[in-house]
Amino acid sequence: MRTAFSLQLSAVDHRSKKVKDSPAFSHVEAIAPATSANLGAGFDVFGVALDALFDKVSVDVVKGNKKVQLFVNGRGSALIPTKPEENTAGIVAKALLKASRKNCGLIINIEKGIRAGSGLGSSAASAAASALAINEALGLGLTDKELIKFAALGEIAAAGVPHADNVSASIMGFFTAIVSHEPFEVVRFPMPENADFVIATPEIVLETRKARSVLPKHIGLSDAVHNVARAAAFVAGVLTNNLTLMGMGMNDLIAEPYRAGLIPGFLDVKKGALEAGAVGVAISGAGPSVLALVDASKNVESRVAEAMKEGFKVNGIHCEVLMTKPGPGARIDRREDR
Repeated sequence: MRTAFSLQLSAVDHRSKKVKDSPAFSHVEAIAPATSANLGAGFDVFGVALDALFDKVSVDVVKGNKKVQLFVNGRGSALIPTKPEENTAGIVAKALLKASRKNCGLIINIEKGIRAGSGLGSSAASAAASALAINEALGLGLTDKELIKFAALGEIAAAGVPHADNVSASIMGFFTAIVSHEPFEVVRFPMPENADFVIATPEIVLETRKARSVLPKHIGLSDAVHNVARAAAFVAGVLTNNLTLMGMGMNDLIAEPYRAGLIPGFLDVKKGALEAGAVGVAISGAGPSVLALVDASKNVESRVAEAMKEGFKVNGIHCEVLMTKPGPGARIDRREDR
């Protein structure tokens, strides 16, 4: 983590003199989409932006005050910390402000549209929107890759470690894959036009830290080979518009077997979705949401949705079902001049 941050600090400090001038805007608003990470075999590597749920972050620049103040409203906001050092957006804000060396403070307002603890990148969306808005407000001129590194620092608050799979998709949009950490490299591809998702979110909260804690410290060679092959299949499916290959790629032996027990009814939900016509099913990120990939041309979304609902229902769990597609990444929604 220290190495990644020092690279980012250098990137800001050694830009043109313009970086140290006064902030570019007094008020900036940005929105960032929900995401689903892993997508089966791509643990901590794959992510996809979802064109349905969003977090909105507004940033106000305060002169002569280097503090960060943070407020949270919206869905599940009562459970989200407002101390900057305990909030994903707050960590990002403090890091960017320090790196910018500007003599100002920031007031961050987060409007949650994505429920925390759902496995849909709630913490990442807040971090991504915060990074984008602050970059614009302070006139830092950071690239997407640099913004991702800062946004990934925010995930320390949710997961205990910085990780970039969700924030990469939330910032860049569509399908992203982290191909290297040192040096950091991420690629983005559009998904097939007929790739739709049905997502079932049960009324339980699963903390990312807990979901990561059950993962094995060591994995067997055969399981590693299995996941490499399936991850390759998923990417091949994305690049060749082959949903069958993508569905094969959603078969995971590294995280799913250990996390399945944390989601009551998961196996029933997965079985029902596949029987109803889904081409692939996986835990969305750390869970508890379950993501089903469907072929839009087959018109099976409603059947898959009902099957997933029933899978949770027979296990005594109510769930919400969402139908969505891959979508674009974070964007600036509004800005006001000083």
